[in-house]
Amino acid sequence: MSPRISAAIAAATVSVSLVSVTAQADAATYFSSCTKLAHVWPHGVAKSAAAAQRQVNQGYGRPASGPKARAVYWENYRRLDRDGDGTACER
Repeated sequence: MSPRISAAIAAATVSVSLVSVTAQADAATYFSSCTKLAHVWPHGVAKSAAAAQRQVNQGYGRPASGPKARAVYWENYRRLDRDGDGTACER
């Protein structure tokens, strides 16, 4: 096998590995408690911008409500949104 073919195979293997790692990092993260979620999302996560604004109106800090935060909310809301207000672990 020529050195160019070997290099092409190695490069393809590395790029496939990077794609799988990126896909895993983008998946919504499971948190077992609000303490653990707060290390990453200090003011919690909201299911929408409107839910985040309701928390601000009530005197809390603004929870994250971007696409990744929404994915985290939907992965964890059954355990961590105890009052059902659309925000998990508000502070």
